Amino acid sequence: DLVDFVAKTDGWITYDLPPELLGRVWGGKYRGQRQKWFLFRYLGQDDQVRINSDHPEFSAWRWIGSAEMVASIVPFKRAVYEQVVSAFRPHLA
Repeated sequence: DLVDFVAKTDGWITYDLPPELLGRVWGGKYRGQRQKWFLFRYLGQDDQVRINSDHPEFSAWRWIGSAEMVASIVPFKRAVYEQVVSAFRPHLA
């Protein structure tokens, strides 16, 4: 109830793990990921953001612009984030 759907990527966005990570992450079962991305507008207040879970992916959060987000991501995933920003650009402030 704190988000409104805005858009989704048209197709799947994929990436491969770099050679130095193959066999070391995800139990060696996977070579990369295929992802579908969704854009939602957050309607809540900052103090309503909850990232704690049984298996947290993040330890902290903050609002940043898309350029800073792309620059801060690990290099092998950067192209994915560039594609996502490009796909959602018409909807971003």
